[in-house]
Amino acid sequence: MRILIEVSAAVLAAAALVHAYFVAPLLFWPLVSLMASSAVLAAHSPMALSRRMTFLAHAQAHSILTASLLAAIPAAALGAGLSSPLFLAFTLVAMVLLNFAVLAVERLGYARDVATGVVMSLQVSATVALLYLVRLVYAAVVDPLAVLTGEYVLITPRDVAQQAPLLAAAAVFPLAFGVKYLYAAVDEQYARAVGIRVGLYDFGYVFSMSIAAAAGIYALGALMPAVLLVMPGAVAARQSKRLLDQIPLSTSFGVLSAAVAHFLYTALPWLWPSAALGLVLALLLAVGFRGRG
Repeated sequence: MRILIEVSAAVLAAAALVHAYFVAPLLFWPLVSLMASSAVLAAHSPMALSRRMTFLAHAQAHSILTASLLAAIPAAALGAGLSSPLFLAFTLVAMVLLNFAVLAVERLGYARDVATGVVMSLQVSATVALLYLVRLVYAAVVDPLAVLTGEYVLITPRDVAQQAPLLAAAAVFPLAFGVKYLYAAVDEQYARAVGIRVGLYDFGYVFSMSIAAAAGIYALGALMPAVLLVMPGAVAARQSKRLLDQIPLSTSFGVLSAAVAHFLYTALPWLWPSAALGLVLALLLAVGFRGRG
């Protein structure tokens, strides 16, 4: 079944790209960005589930919104827009710092979910203040709605080129360490006993996840990366219980959903692609592909 799903995802992705290139050329580069972002974020999803980091994964919606608003202020002050490398760099730095704040608070003795809740509470307060500041001072330069939803139809080859190195960097962790990290989550005490530094892996995962979420802001906006950090892994877990299958299946579901979202958006222009992607993942979870594991 895994082979069938991977092939189906590849065929649908190719069909969507061909359709965009020949039928809706303005959507070709946005689709490339959406597929690449979905694939890399979805590859992180099984690890979020296995390490019980789903709360932290969903907190990315808060983190990206806070980080992007923080980044928008110096970017706008310097005359740079939301598609500028400067804005992306500021967003990335803010994302990494906000996510590492959770690990720092956890070291104070709080459980991970409590540490995440504390940092999220501070972020919500900061976000309200930043939204007001952006609307008051930079309303003509920065559209807060664009931060929430992304600027999908405005994505250009230059944006994809800026995004590509970050997504490539974010893909290293799941490719190189993902399976070992999944096995460590099954029996953390044994993993530590055989010399696996689980805390260091947690650090690497949070850093990688931060890069992937920040890189996906063009196509997905501030909210949808959190969905891709949870839902594909949940769908993959319904398909197979084998740890070796989780990351490939999750990635395939991410790509498949992006491809279907493209066709939905071209047929129903009022259904924003990132929202359509979330609906497709919800449908896949409801249908509940059941593999033989």
